[in-house]
Amino acid sequence: MKNRILPIYKENSYQSLYGNFGERFAALLLDGLILSPLTIIILLLNNQNLYYAYFTGPLALLLNFVYHIVLPVHYGATPGKLAMGLFILKTDGGYIGYKEAFLKLVPLIIITIIAQIFSFYGISQADATTFNDMGWFDKQQYLQSFYPFFGRTVIVILPNVLYFSSLILFLLNDRKRSLTDMIAGTVVVHKRNLDWIEEYRKKEVSNTSSHNTSISE
Repeated sequence: MKNRILPIYKENSYQSLYGNFGERFAALLLDGLILSPLTIIILLLNNQNLYYAYFTGPLALLLNFVYHIVLPVHYGATPGKLAMGLFILKTDGGYIGYKEAFLKLVPLIIITIIAQIFSFYGISQADATTFNDMGWFDKQQYLQSFYPFFGRTVIVILPNVLYFSSLILFLLNDRKRSLTDMIAGTVVVHKRNLDWIEEYRKKEVSNTSSHNTSISE
């Protein structure tokens, strides 16, 4: 199956193998809901002390690594995708490994690291006593006041560039691949099609082997 890619539809039908926009979006919302307790805990901790973010930022990144890399490698997708009946595969139908899972997360990692750098810079410039005496919203405004102008701009623009470019790519290709799918060489299929995909791959391997044998003869 090297250099081959899965078809758009099942043979003799117009049933797409791939998850549609509604399913993918619902899976994203579910993953966000599952991770929300972690997000709330981190926000509460950061609100307690100016310097807690030095620890909670890397911890959040590590837990996101586990959620978006380790779980998909071992179970085929994040819990949100699995709940929506979706599964992540390589474009040839093979199971993903750590390489593909990591590459899918690379854009988010880059955005998170950039945001952390500006956050740490703001913390380094802020006064702890002033920060601790403020309300939650004022604390965020206070920290962001130390960001350079281009830093505030980048933090706002980069996530939107990622989301809208992913949406455009998703809508323009028949296999419903987002930007992160393009980077990682993956597709998101319906889990109910896994048996059919495996049979398709076996058939393709068999046909390739037969073709090679004919050539050698």
